[in-house]
Amino acid sequence: MIPGSQVFRRLSTTTQTQSVCGPAVKLLLIHYGLENRKIEGTGPKNKNILKSDIMKIVETEQLKPVVHQVHAPKETHVEMKSIVKKSDIFGANNRSLRHHQDIPLSNIRSVIAKRLTASKQQIPHEYQGVDVRIDNILKLRQTLKKSGTAVSLNDFIIKAAALALKTVPTVNVRWTSEGIIRLGSVDISVAVATPTGLITPIVENADILGVLAISNKVKHLSGLARESKLKPEQFQGGSFTISNLGMYGSVTNFTAIINPPQCAILTIGGTRTEVVPVDGQLETQKLMGVNLCFDGRAISETCAKQFLLHFSESLSDPEFLIAEPLSPELNFDFSRLL
Repeated sequence: MIPGSQVFRRLSTTTQTQSVCGPAVKLLLIHYGLENRKIEGTGPKNKNILKSDIMKIVETEQLKPVVHQVHAPKETHVEMKSIVKKSDIFGANNRSLRHHQDIPLSNIRSVIAKRLTASKQQIPHEYQGVDVRIDNILKLRQTLKKSGTAVSLNDFIIKAAALALKTVPTVNVRWTSEGIIRLGSVDISVAVATPTGLITPIVENADILGVLAISNKVKHLSGLARESKLKPEQFQGGSFTISNLGMYGSVTNFTAIINPPQCAILTIGGTRTEVVPVDGQLETQKLMGVNLCFDGRAISETCAKQFLLHFSESLSDPEFLIAEPLSPELNFDFSRLL
């Protein structure tokens, strides 16, 4: 027998010198090796060849079916290195096709991934947001800068958050299976981006530190973090986290994942200018988007609202944030009055 594909190929290439015939007749011609013989047909359509014409020749000449040899295709040499396992489709052996790079997980990034995944799965995250007016704090920064004191907006934010935690201690807590732990000190973790991942060095006792002291400490800890020189006690623990993306102008608002065993994280977005009517006049205001992400098991919505209210008021009236004397005569920490 002849394979179907071989037959169709032979049928399509039968010599054009043959008289007109149908597919079944062509198959008989091939079957008995008569495809190249000149045969006179007796059919009604221009003397087309009929099956009876073929069978008459077969009986007269006592022909037998021709055995056609089908040769196996030539072997194709395939190098083993070109065979890729399914599991390696996106792996190292296929880099030339995918143009990507495999980056192994560092120990710190692996730990961060596990902790954040567990946090999102196990902690009921709740969110509250507010727009904070920062015109006065920006003016104070400029005044301090002219006097030779350089502090960032983030330093004031850390101070305001610390004072708000001191005033609303129900947010300065930790959750345990046995109950809620209200912490005695206000230790602010500040999110810092490093080549190996996000890390949160801790500004301890931020509520009793001055803004300049906070600024110096943040700079020192951030430098250690980027050099991977932080000690475990300098980034493990803390009572509250601040993540500030305000320096990226396109980020206006965002939320974050709580950093256990803490129960809350404050996210700071970019600033924007809005025109609002005040006493019949239009004036511009500088607003900053702020979101509090908190553990609904340990912190109530009312407490979260109180925290945001105090935080907002502290930034709106920055005189209370000045925790260091601007001159030797003014050697008093106003924040301790709160």
